Amino acid sequence: MTSAIRLKVVRYQCPHCSRTHSKKAAAEQHIARCWQNPAARACKTCVHFSPESEGPYPQHPPIPEECWAGRKLLSGLHTDCPKWESKTAPCAECTAEIPAGQTYCSTRCRNAADRHDDLDGDL
Repeated sequence: MTSAIRLKVVRYQCPHCSRTHSKKAAAEQHIARCWQNPAARACKTCVHFSPESEGPYPQHPPIPEECWAGRKLLSGLHTDCPKWESKTAPCAECTAEIPAGQTYCSTRCRNAADRHDDLDGDL
């Protein structure tokens, strides 16, 4: 036979990052410790995490990742951190995730909340 044979392969992908695994059990183990998974309480989903960034001028070395809560990251990122705080919060009107510090995900939700306040009869 001189032609290629078509194969279908099943891969399991983490819903939080692009990593894939050939075995479902390995994928589920990864998901439990994935740095992008908020349930793992990992550095990359924490409000205190500062990612690596460029220096102030071209010859300056990059500024390393750091934790503003004081956790040392020299040995790597952490999961199940006691100082972890979410970067996101649920919208006050719907269940959409929004950056921490905001109250509503959109003008529509803010206006809907205002209408609910008007119906309370406290005007």
